[in-house]
Amino acid sequence: MADAFRIERHGDVAIVVPASEVESLQWELVEQASELVLAPIAEMDTPLVIIDLSEVEFFGSVFLSLLLRTWKAVFQHGGTMVLCGVSNR
Repeated sequence: MADAFRIERHGDVAIVVPASEVESLQWELVEQASELVLAPIAEMDTPLVIIDLSEVEFFGSVFLSLLLRTWKAVFQHGGTMVLCGVSNR
């Protein structure tokens, strides 16, 4: 699961880069994935988060629920979350 996400810090911004493995993310792993993604965000005062989807061609409802959890955590701390690298599909 740790290989499914890369998290980079650039100053006050956290960039979350999911790998193509998230395309088949199963419900059983969503909690573990949430912990990986949300842990660094929880340490930020006002989270500024970019989700870079350039390595992902599609995703299902499990990954969508993870995106919503992430957005909710960022929003509750007064931060901003944006998506980039979204496929035209």
